[in-house]
Amino acid sequence: MEMNFPSDPPQPFRLRIEDYELLDRSGVFEGQRVELIDGVIIAVNAELLPHTRVKNELMFRLRLALGAMGLTLETLVEPTLALPPGNMPQPDVVVAQVPRVRDYLRVENLAIVIEVGASTLRSDLGVKKALYALHAVPEYWVVDVEARRLHQFWAPDDGQYVQSLTTALASELRSATVAGLVIDGNGIL
Repeated sequence: MEMNFPSDPPQPFRLRIEDYELLDRSGVFEGQRVELIDGVIIAVNAELLPHTRVKNELMFRLRLALGAMGLTLETLVEPTLALPPGNMPQPDVVVAQVPRVRDYLRVENLAIVIEVGASTLRSDLGVKKALYALHAVPEYWVVDVEARRLHQFWAPDDGQYVQSLTTALASELRSATVAGLVIDGNGIL
């Protein structure tokens, strides 16, 4: 008896947010840091001190600037974003309108999403940038720890960011989409 096998290579099974939540609630990820990106569970690396310092400095400086401006936007560290159908990234920092509900942040809550790239720079400027543009996140920042630069992207259109700017971290860091939001980049690293 001759067996006929499909000629296409096997494809991964892509999880939806609902599938990921079931696994999480069952304890499968206990003690691990993971994200759901394009339906695939991705392990998140441990952080070295420069990454942690940059993340915390950005959160602190953005929080002070937003408070001084009297805006209702908040800064959060490592929130889970729900980007249906199969994405639950945990960016390093976000600037967002944070609803008082028991839920994840949604794209409509977001003003700025920030990733700090040391070992993850390639992914942050590739897969993550494409993901955030596809979901129309208004502004996306990637801090390049090694090169001491900030890459900014905004004006998402048809799954790509139309506008971008690269700035030295030793200068003023100005949001392209939140009017008047400026922080000093000196000493972040």
